[in-house]
Amino acid sequence: MNERAPDLDRVELKQKRGTWLRYIKVFLKCRLPWLWILVYMAFDLGTVDIGVTETDYTARLFSGDTAAKTVTVLIVLILVRLLASAAVVFFRQIASGRMTQNMRGVLVGKLMRLPMSFFKDENPRDGVYRVVNSANVVESTVIFFILPVITAAYTAVKVFARVFQYDWRLSAVMLAFVPIQIFIAFLFGRISYSLSVKSADLNSGLIQRLSEIIVNIPLAKAFAREKKETERAQELTGRIYRLNVKSSWLSQIHDLSNTAVDLASSVVITLAGLLLLRDGAINTRGWISFFMFSGTFSGAVYEFMIYWGNVKNIQGSAEKLCEIMDAPEEDLSGQPCEALTGDLELRNVDFSYDEAHPVLTGASCVFTDNRVTALLGRSGCGKTTIANLLTRLYAPLGGEITVGGSDISKFALNDYRDQFVVVSQNGMLFSGTVRENVAYGNPGVSDEDIEKALRRAGAYEFVMALPGGLDARVEEYGGNFSGGQRQRLTVARALLSPAHYMILDEPAASMDAIAAAELMDVLREAARDRCMIIIAHTAAILELADRVVVVEDGIVSAQGDPAEAAKKSRFLREFVNGGVTA
Repeated sequence: MNERAPDLDRVELKQKRGTWLRYIKVFLKCRLPWLWILVYMAFDLGTVDIGVTETDYTARLFSGDTAAKTVTVLIVLILVRLLASAAVVFFRQIASGRMTQNMRGVLVGKLMRLPMSFFKDENPRDGVYRVVNSANVVESTVIFFILPVITAAYTAVKVFARVFQYDWRLSAVMLAFVPIQIFIAFLFGRISYSLSVKSADLNSGLIQRLSEIIVNIPLAKAFAREKKETERAQELTGRIYRLNVKSSWLSQIHDLSNTAVDLASSVVITLAGLLLLRDGAINTRGWISFFMFSGTFSGAVYEFMIYWGNVKNIQGSAEKLCEIMDAPEEDLSGQPCEALTGDLELRNVDFSYDEAHPVLTGASCVFTDNRVTALLGRSGCGKTTIANLLTRLYAPLGGEITVGGSDISKFALNDYRDQFVVVSQNGMLFSGTVRENVAYGNPGVSDEDIEKALRRAGAYEFVMALPGGLDARVEEYGGNFSGGQRQRLTVARALLSPAHYMILDEPAASMDAIAAAELMDVLREAARDRCMIIIAHTAAILELADRVVVVEDGIVSAQGDPAEAAKKSRFLREFVNGGVTA
C-alpha cells in the first residue's frame, strides 16, 4: 500500500514555547524612539478625551439642547479632533520609520556577528528576506498592537466610567459580552500565528529560489531548463496563493464571528437601555449618551481583539527573525594582538561539519613562517577546511591550532583575523567601484597604493581602460569582469594588505599561462617575510612552494620540502606527473 504524500501546505496550530520571551528580547535589543512614541501617544490619547467630550455634546444636541454655546463647542471639538488625528498620523509615521531603521541596523549587525556554522545551516538569502521583510516586527508591534491597545483600553475605561455615572446596570450590560470576544480573539489569534509562520517560510523560499534562478540564468538556458525552473517557481507561488486563500477564509470567519457577537451585544444593550428609559431610571439624554457610548465601548473592545490578531500574525512572521536574534554570536574576547609571527601548526586536529561525516581526523602539520607552503589533496579532502580553521571561521572539535607556539583561541578574534588575508578561487567582489573593492579591508590607502597593487597583480591596464578607471562600476558578484580579471583584482587587494599570513586558493586558476607565470613572480616577491599558504590544484604552483602539505582522507599524509614529501606520498608523485588533479 502506498503511503500518502505529506501535505506541504498543512498548517500546524502549535506555538513554540518561549515565543513571547524571544519576542520581548527583540524589543530590548532595538533602540526605540521613545520621544516620538510619547508624543504620538500624547496626541492619540488626547483625541480620545476630545472624542468622549464630543460625544457628550452630540448627545446634548440630539436631546434638544440647541443653544449656541453647545453648537459652537461641538464644532470646535470636531475641528480640534480632526487636527489632532492628522498629527497622530504624522507622528506615527515618524516613529514607525525610526523603529524599522533601528531594527534593520540591529539585525544586520547581528548577522555580521554570527559564526560561519550558522550560515552553513541557514540559507544566506533567508537572512536577506528577514532584513527586508521581517525587520518591521518592532514597528508593527508597537504601532499596530501596543499603542493601539493602550488607546483602546484608555477609551474603554473612559467610556465605562462615563456610562457608570448614568447607571451601573448599563455598565454591566456592556461588559457581558467581553469574555466571548476575548475567547474568539485568542482562538483566531493562534490560527493566525500558524498561518503567518507558514507564509513567512514560503515567501522566504520563493525569494531564495528566484535569487538562484536569476544568478544562474546562463546555466538554466545552457541546459534548456527555462520551463522546468518556471514550473518550480510557479509551484511555490501556487502554494503561497493557497495559503493566502486560507488566510482570507480565516479573516472572513473571524469577522463574521465578531459581527455576530457585536450584533447580539447591540440587541441586548438596546433592549436594556429601552427598559431603563421606560422605567424612568434614565432620561432621554442619558439613553442617547448610553447608546453612543456603548458603540464606542464595543468598538474599543473590538479593536483590542483585532490588535491581538495582529500581534499573533506579526509574531508568526517574526519567528525566524527571533531565532536569528537568539543565535549565539562569535566570541570576540581574548588577548589583543597587533602583530603575530611564527609558524602555524595543527596538532591532532579533529573537525566535522556534522557528526556523521568527519572531515579531519587527527590532522597535524606545520606551515612554516617566512616560507611558501603548498596545500594539496583531492577535492573534498579538507584543504579549505584547514584554511577555515586557520582563520577561525570554525573552531576545531579536537586538538589545537597554534601560532608561534600559542593557541590561536586565546587571541581576540578581530585582532587575530587582521593578521590574515585570503584570496578565494572564485574572486569575490562586491557591487561598487574598483577602488572600493581593491581597498576593501585596507582603510586609508591612497590611490597611488591601489594603482601600485593593481600593477603588481597585472590588473592596472584593463582597469584604467574602463570608463572611470578606479571609479569604474563593479556589478554584483563582479559579473562584468571575467574570472581572470576578478582574480587579479582580489590578488591586488591581498597585495595591498599588510597581513603577515596569506592564504590563496589557486590564485591563477582562471588565468592564461603567461599571466599565471607573471603572477608567480609577484607572489614570490610578496612571500618575503610572510607566511604564505597556497591551496594548489595544479602542479605549476609547486615551483613557488618551499614546503608541501598533503591531505588525504582527513589526515596529513605527507609534509616537508617537495622532494621529501614526494617520497612519502604517492598522490603527490602522481600530482606532479599530471596523473591526478586536486
